[in-house]
Amino acid sequence: MIEKQTNLMLIGVGGGGCHFASAAVRAFGGALPAIGFDTDALATRGIGNMRCMIIGAQRFDGHGTGGDSVKGRQAVRDDHEAIRAALAGVRLAVVVTALGGGVGNGATPELLQILHDLGAHILCFATLPFELEGRERCQAAERALPLIEEGSDALVVLPMDQLYAAVGVQTPLADAIRQAEETFGAGLTLLWRLILTPGFISLDPESILAMLTDTKGRCRFSVASATGASRATEAVAKLCCSPLLGPTPALQEAQAVMLGILAGGDLRLAELTEVSQQLRAALAPACELRLGTVLDERYAGHIKLVAIFFDVLREKGAVPGAESEPDTLADVLGPIPGERRTSRRARGKAAIRQTGQGRFKDVDATWLNGEDLDHPTYLRQGITLDR
Repeated sequence: MIEKQTNLMLIGVGGGGCHFASAAVRAFGGALPAIGFDTDALATRGIGNMRCMIIGAQRFDGHGTGGDSVKGRQAVRDDHEAIRAALAGVRLAVVVTALGGGVGNGATPELLQILHDLGAHILCFATLPFELEGRERCQAAERALPLIEEGSDALVVLPMDQLYAAVGVQTPLADAIRQAEETFGAGLTLLWRLILTPGFISLDPESILAMLTDTKGRCRFSVASATGASRATEAVAKLCCSPLLGPTPALQEAQAVMLGILAGGDLRLAELTEVSQQLRAALAPACELRLGTVLDERYAGHIKLVAIFFDVLREKGAVPGAESEPDTLADVLGPIPGERRTSRRARGKAAIRQTGQGRFKDVDATWLNGEDLDHPTYLRQGITLDR
């Protein structure tokens, strides 16, 4: 149990991400390895159930970034070694980040790169701002998404409007915030329970890692619960039409689904079969369904479902991370002062000049995290060297 937990890590990024991660720790009700990263000491001061590392403290003195993504990047660069040490040994990282601000937009891609360098698999949940927060903040979040998608094995995008629609738009604000955090936290921690708690059907870490290896891109996330004699049927119906899936859930587009079922010891085999059959009926015939169960007497009379819908499967034989050349952090978010870079066109020309391998032309390239290590670092990262 201890070995499994040290290989798993829940990571919150930015004030919003840290609060969602804290809610997941609270919902778990036990020792859940978790850490948060933010520049703003005040924003995380009320979080007492997980470690929060204040990054970039020497540069920003515990204050926020003012929405500046470059400052978010700088904060991670400043404390790179300390962050790397805090994340050492992680095999599966579940990252929760709130986009729109400087830390979410700027620090998250840098943190994902550190996790990749450490060999971790990454499932990332990224929330998008409310539309009422303004076009500029929403557009900043959208610009950061491709970088975060490229840095993750799988990315679940959760617009805040959809998350709060799941708890009811007429709910008083204070209650809505609490319920939204509880909804998200309960769904997230069910993944941990599936891994750590023996059940009738187990979903072990290797199964999750295999699914993350086979997928690449954005996913969808849904949570539902029900009670009573028809709880299985009702829960599946709620799961398939949850506001978390968007206004027009197209479940037929899913290529694979990971389903977790939490119930008491009164869960019947007929109910388990009903859940599986009803969900399969909503999916494409070729969709792969992997499910696991957790039995907990505290949930007698209840059934809770959590599902991740993977819409993209990696082609067999494809090199992870090598699908296309993404824009760099500097391209999208702006360069850190003093950081020199070339245009994408110039990088392309430089790469062409380096394709001749001489005596090594018949030797396979060395790939790591989607990068050809046979190309010099300054070319791979688009850095211009002073001459």
